[in-house]
Amino acid sequence: MSAQSFNLENSLTYRLHSLSKLIDNHADYADIQHADISFSEGRVLAVIGFYQTLSVLQLAKKANLDKSQGSRAVVSLVNKGLIEKLQNQHDARTYDLFLTAKGKLVYEEVVALITHRNTIAMKTLSADEQDTLLRLIGKIQQNLENN
Repeated sequence: MSAQSFNLENSLTYRLHSLSKLIDNHADYADIQHADISFSEGRVLAVIGFYQTLSVLQLAKKANLDKSQGSRAVVSLVNKGLIEKLQNQHDARTYDLFLTAKGKLVYEEVVALITHRNTIAMKTLSADEQDTLLRLIGKIQQNLENN
C-alpha cells in the first residue's frame, strides 16, 4: 500500500488506539471517592480480583502495565489497605498479591463501573454482534501474541 492510498482512519491500530482512549475516558474511578484510586490502580484491582492471586510480573502482564507501573500501583494499593502482598511459598523471590476485605468491596465497585462502561460501548450491538466482535478481537490478539 502506498502512502497516497493509505487512510489512517481505516488503520486497525489507529482505530483501536482511538477506541481505547474513548473507553479510558469513561473509566472514572473518581466515582469511588472513598477509595481514592487512579485508573491504573482500578485496573490492578480488577485484574487481581478476577484472578484472585497473582505475582507482580503476572499482574503487569494481565493488566497490560509495564513492571514499574504495576509496582507503583501495588505499593499504593498496599498502602491504602486494598491489596496484600505475601511472599510466595514456593519461590521466596516473588510475592503473591491478593485483595484484602476492603479491597474486595472496592473491587465490586470497580466491576460495576467496568460493566457500565461495557454496556455503553456495546449498546448498539446485538448479542451475536458482541460475540463476533469479542471472537475477532481474540483472533487479532492471538495473531499479535504469536508473531
